[in-house]
Amino acid sequence: MSFSSDCKEELCRVACDKSCCRLAELSALYMTLGALSLLGRGQLCVQFTVESPAIARRVFVLLQKEAQIASQLHYVTHARFGGHRKCVLTVGPHHAPALLLRLGMMEPAPESAPVLRATAPRLRLTRDCCRRAFLRGALLGCGTLSNPEQNYHLEFAVRDDALRLAIAKCLQSLGVPVKQTQRRGAVSLYVKQCDHIATVLTAAGAHQAVTTLESIRVQRQVMGTVNRAMNCDAFNLQKQMDANQRQLASITRLLAGERIAALPPALQEVASARIQYPDMNLTELGQTLSPPVGKSGVNHRLRRLMQILRDELPSTDDGDTPKPSADNPEPSP
Repeated sequence: MSFSSDCKEELCRVACDKSCCRLAELSALYMTLGALSLLGRGQLCVQFTVESPAIARRVFVLLQKEAQIASQLHYVTHARFGGHRKCVLTVGPHHAPALLLRLGMMEPAPESAPVLRATAPRLRLTRDCCRRAFLRGALLGCGTLSNPEQNYHLEFAVRDDALRLAIAKCLQSLGVPVKQTQRRGAVSLYVKQCDHIATVLTAAGAHQAVTTLESIRVQRQVMGTVNRAMNCDAFNLQKQMDANQRQLASITRLLAGERIAALPPALQEVASARIQYPDMNLTELGQTLSPPVGKSGVNHRLRRLMQILRDELPSTDDGDTPKPSADNPEPSP
C-alpha cells in the first residue's frame, strides 16, 4: 500500500465521539464523495461513492451514529479500468431527508415535507475540534499524499468553491499556508513543506503517519549530508590532482629550459619533491623536505616556481601555462 492509503486507513480508525465532530466529518465526506439525486415526486436519494472499503465503513458508521441511518452498500465494477471496483453507499428516499436535515441542507416546513434549501452542507466550523474533523473528512474524501521518500506534497482536489473555502479556512486556522492550482479545469489546493504536512496530519489524527513522515525526513537529511560530503570530497580530490598535474608541467618546463640549477635551493628542493611525489598534497609534501615545511610554506614555494615559468616563458601559448588562481591544490574547507 502507498503512504497515502496507509494514512487514510489510520484516519478511518480515529475515534469521533462528539456529535459536532461527527457532523463536520460527515459534511466533508458528503462534499467530496456524496451526490444528491432527484427521483421525482419530491423524493431524494444520497449516494457516497468511495474506492476504499475502509472509508465506506467510516461513512456507514458516521451515518448510523449521527443520523441513525443504515445505508445500503453495493459494489460497482468498471470493466473499462481493468475491473476496478468501487463501493457505493446509498441513503434511500425514506432516510435521505433526515440526513439532509442534519447537514443543514433541508429545513422543516410546517404541515409539509422538509424543503431543500441548499446543495451543500451548511457549517460554521467555529470550533477547533470541528475544523480538525472536517479536515479529516476532506483528507479521506479528496486528499492525496505523495511518497515522502520522493517529495513532500499534500493535495486536495476540490469540486466547488464551498469546499475550497472550507478547507482553506481549516488550514489557515492551523497556520498552514495553502496554494492553489488548476489542472484540466479542476481546482486543487496543495501544501508542499514537510512541517506543514505534518501539522495537517497531526490535526486530523494520523499520528502514525506523522511518525513515518518524520523518520523518512531524517533519513533524507542524513543521506543528503552524506551525498554532499562525498561530492565535495570527489571534487576536492579532482581539484588536487589537476593542480598537481599543472605543477608537474611547470617544473618539467623549467627542467627543459635548464633553469632549475639557477633557482634558490629551497625552490630546487620543493621542485624535486613534487616530481618524486606527484600525488601528495601540500601538507604531506612539506614533510618530505629537510627541514619539514608547513602547508603555507610549500604553497608559497610552488607559486614562486610557477611565477618564474610565466616570467621566463612569456611566449608559450599552447594552453599549458597554469593560471595564478588555480595554483593551490588544497581541498576547499
